[in-house]
Amino acid sequence: MNSKSIIARLVGRARRTMRGFVRGVRVRPMQAVRLRKYPRDARRLIVFLTPGADDVTGGILSICAHYGESVGLRPIHNSEVLLCTVPGEPILARYTKFENSNRIFLLSQVLSYFKQVESLTIHIPEYHINEFLAGLSRREYAALRRVKELHLNIMLQNIRYIDGQNIGALKALGRTTCTTAHERYSTREIRDRLGVPLHRLSVYVSPEQYCRAPYEDKEDLLIVSPDEHPLKKAILEEIAAKLPHLRIQIISGLTYEQYKRTICAAKWSLTFGEGLDGYFVEAVFSGAVSLAAYNEEFFTPDFKSLETVYDSYRSLKEHVVSDLRRLDEKQAYAGYQAREFSMVAKYYNITLYRSNLARFYRGDYTFP
Repeated sequence: MNSKSIIARLVGRARRTMRGFVRGVRVRPMQAVRLRKYPRDARRLIVFLTPGADDVTGGILSICAHYGESVGLRPIHNSEVLLCTVPGEPILARYTKFENSNRIFLLSQVLSYFKQVESLTIHIPEYHINEFLAGLSRREYAALRRVKELHLNIMLQNIRYIDGQNIGALKALGRTTCTTAHERYSTREIRDRLGVPLHRLSVYVSPEQYCRAPYEDKEDLLIVSPDEHPLKKAILEEIAAKLPHLRIQIISGLTYEQYKRTICAAKWSLTFGEGLDGYFVEAVFSGAVSLAAYNEEFFTPDFKSLETVYDSYRSLKEHVVSDLRRLDEKQAYAGYQAREFSMVAKYYNITLYRSNLARFYRGDYTFP
């Protein structure tokens, strides 16, 4: 073999290898193989776009739950349902930090595999709208334009993340809607602000998914969300100094199953995040007493009636130690925990969530 032939073979091999990489991550051949379980002539598709980081977050868990539940609603939408990384995100074959059997594909693979698609719904996380639009290749964009019925749904899981996202460009690409995770921003006002039909969806969080331990089975443990806040250090130092028996654990580096076991053991949960977030809701469903500062972007006004939902973090710092002491007694703890549980369960239950998701696929939106 002469030198030119050797060089040609090496160049060809390098090109084939580079085609197997996206942003430094090798494309797994099995991803393409697994697509073969789907009928190639499918006319209707539903795609959920998900982050390419192998992590466990409330957003990722919600997207995966929406995906799984949508698979079960096929009699309503009559579509194949797939999970794909957001275009431009690192390639990921599956999530490993929580129990699941979901396979994750590339949108480019899906658009190339299904050649006869007439109806395509793409669910997009709100903070990835601009990334989705920028990450589309010319070929992918052209494939989307060829779809007769293209439906782009914004998964609005955090109202703070929607600012600056180019909703107008989505509307120019296809029919656009929005589904919401919180009651607080599932309103006509938000529908008009976004300029697209809005549907109250909620999240896949429900009491029966958690181990609700009673006071006597709880440890003297306060779990704390990993979120940053200017008063976080001072608040935790205040609690540690005045309640030295209480173990404080900032949640980090746990699988989701380890996290659920931890909140089942914990007596208290303190969030520095959204307020009405997983650290609040899931802890309450696990029998803990949750503490937070009221945040009008996420809490509905009825949560103001709870003593451990404070007006501000300054108020929380001032009262948290006395409240922890007052509630650290079996009867007082059980009574207050039941109040929190009842309040949260009004908004988070699996029956309502599934009904809302079915209504979405029927086109029965909360605010058309």
